[in-house]
Amino acid sequence: MVTSGIHNILIIGPTNSDKNVDLSTALYDTAEILHKLGYKTTIMVENPTSLLSSSDFFDRIVVEKVNGENILAYVDQFHPDAILPTVGDKNALGIISGLNGKISSTKVLGTDYFASLCTFKREMFISKLNENDLPVINFISSDDEDELYDFIRSIGFPIIARRRFSNRHSSGWTNINNLFELDNFMALEDSQNAKIEIERSIRGFSEYSCTVVRDRFDNSALIGTIEDVEPIGIHHLDSNLVSPALSLNDSKLQKLRNLAIKLARVFNIVGVCTVHFAYNHKSGECYITEFIPRLSEETKFLEYATSYPLATVSVELNLGYQLDKLQLDSGNSFNGASEPFMDHITSRFPQWNTTEQRYIGPSKTSDSSIIVSGFSIEEVFNKGALNDKLNDTLNRYEKLHQMDDDQLFEKIIHPTNWMLDVLVEAIRRDFELPVLSEVTGITIPYLVALKNIKDNSALIRDDEIDEDNIEKLVSMGVKGVGYSKLLLDRDDVVTKTVVKSKKSVSVNMDKLHQQNFFVTSGISNDLKFSERNKIVVRSPIITSKRNIMVRQFVLLQLVKSITQNGLEAIIIGREPWSAPLEIRNVAYEIADPHMELQHLNLIHEKQVFKIIDFSKTLSEEDTENNEVFQISTKPIKSLDLKADITMRVIVVSDGKSFTVPSVIFRKMVGDKSYEISSYNKFMSESGKREIREIIENELSEQNRINTYNFDFAYSHDHWMITKISSGMNQDIIRHELASSVHVIDTLVKLILGNNLGKDLSTDEIFENDDTDFLVTINDQKFTTYDEQGILDLLENTIRK
Repeated sequence: MVTSGIHNILIIGPTNSDKNVDLSTALYDTAEILHKLGYKTTIMVENPTSLLSSSDFFDRIVVEKVNGENILAYVDQFHPDAILPTVGDKNALGIISGLNGKISSTKVLGTDYFASLCTFKREMFISKLNENDLPVINFISSDDEDELYDFIRSIGFPIIARRRFSNRHSSGWTNINNLFELDNFMALEDSQNAKIEIERSIRGFSEYSCTVVRDRFDNSALIGTIEDVEPIGIHHLDSNLVSPALSLNDSKLQKLRNLAIKLARVFNIVGVCTVHFAYNHKSGECYITEFIPRLSEETKFLEYATSYPLATVSVELNLGYQLDKLQLDSGNSFNGASEPFMDHITSRFPQWNTTEQRYIGPSKTSDSSIIVSGFSIEEVFNKGALNDKLNDTLNRYEKLHQMDDDQLFEKIIHPTNWMLDVLVEAIRRDFELPVLSEVTGITIPYLVALKNIKDNSALIRDDEIDEDNIEKLVSMGVKGVGYSKLLLDRDDVVTKTVVKSKKSVSVNMDKLHQQNFFVTSGISNDLKFSERNKIVVRSPIITSKRNIMVRQFVLLQLVKSITQNGLEAIIIGREPWSAPLEIRNVAYEIADPHMELQHLNLIHEKQVFKIIDFSKTLSEEDTENNEVFQISTKPIKSLDLKADITMRVIVVSDGKSFTVPSVIFRKMVGDKSYEISSYNKFMSESGKREIREIIENELSEQNRINTYNFDFAYSHDHWMITKISSGMNQDIIRHELASSVHVIDTLVKLILGNNLGKDLSTDEIFENDDTDFLVTINDQKFTTYDEQGILDLLENTIRK
């Protein structure tokens, strides 16, 4: 039975500092299911450009600093029936933990006050686990030096320590192995109001996480397990992750599963909860290290790995639905309480923006990550961490090859982001696997997989591929190591790559199938398309969190527009895992969107109407093909000119005419910067004519359909161009959300053969119907104004 009395729900969004695309897509999916179920939703968010949709599902968007004071003020004014914190970041749980007794009859969905508080209060977390006979590591938090030393004597070395400040900020964990290192740590100068936190070090233990769902009737299910290839001591987000946890036998898996479900029951979690474990395979010791009672990067990862729609199931459970009544596979008996079975392996590999080695430890250093799937560890390693297109592994191989054994062993003892490459080189030099496992903490099965990869690489380098070993090589994913042409040119059916898929659908989203596709090896194909003509969107390899947010927004809007215009959208690339459910059924994971799409004949050439390329690398054939439209950012002009008044202008061109749907105005006033979106309405007629003439002159030689980004600076009473680029840059979300003219939909219509019209007037070029305007102060504070509010701001503050 659904919880009664809930009609209006306040969703606590992520903070301004959180650029996590996983939370943004989870927020999108959550808002969509609430909308379909008939609930009214409000989102409080600091930065509205972090949303993948401006108003499709949100009845109200409140642009305020996401803190307890503003949440409480909203509750007092609008009296929502419930608050949903589980799609925000950790800050949302902190807010809930402080609202106990302050919000009267407003319900908290998913994670209650006590569970939220225990994610911050380590002492409460440990006490609760000890009360319920759950294994946890002893811990102390104190500013009394004698108390700290007494505790250390009771547990012995090694330990880990950090400073916790009054504002919840911490210094990061430090490994301490002896009294000398401890004295050095204690002697560091520090600010007041800081406590030192110390616990026993479990460095070298294996790290696992179990994600469970639970309803208010105490029905629970294990949705997936994740294993860190590297042991504890390397930050979880810098480790290579594998799902399911392959090194757990059934008895160990059942032990962790039971502990995770018991913890969810102890904290009365309704919805989703991820529990982290430290496990010592030699001694059998097992500890719970933390729990995350909300959606996170891991839940998004498991959504893709298992096809279990965690975000939508979680919110339905929050609303009171019963787990075993949720139908997840349309027409079959698979329900929400059925624990997914994975017939493949999914892995997430961290990415760094530099090609140099980076030492890794307790603190996160990676910039982003990439996810791949396959049927063997060798295949996912070759597609991901050991893929030379992603990580320049050929260059790594040359550098490691030049090291002597002592230098190489130093890299093994002090791990870097080259860890797997280092181990492959050590195996090539006949280092013994048990020794490597003892030193690194990496379990033997992964080292055996690396040995197989090393043997395969030698076969490829020596050109010893033949009928006897080609099937084995393909099954291990050698297509992804940079020598794929050797295999793709063969006619053997076994070398053909195919697409596998898994499907699921939520009971309350009858028309919304979640379908994960990934490319692997075999001789059959699950791929099915309609008879409609298709627009293929080629998406690039992930480079950073910020870029992926822009791309997911663009991909989502492209799919919507292509579908609305009667064609079938197909996304080919490396990031279907982070897409909202709405477009997951058209996203396909392919290692090389250019070469493999061409060689594998996944889509009949006659059915491809156009190709939209969102990567930065076009082939010579693509450049000459008018059916390929590149929309990634490409610089055209740049001039170093500073000014207090600037504008960023997006232009949509059909090759002959153009429009300016959105202008972002920026001005420095003292020590503050003000940005006004959709400034078109507030530009003078002379200013519009000046900008129009400049754009016409610059686009005179650009005769292709595309979008263009112009940066202007106001100097000596004139507007001057400082930068021009084509394609979709960082501003596209701001332009799209702030303007009533949908830039991406306009672009799709032009690609389909429409045009903007001839002899457009200046007013028609700059026309839009905006009534709300987004103002950003110092790139941090976002506020919305109506037209009169902007006029007052211009008159009283900006134009003084």
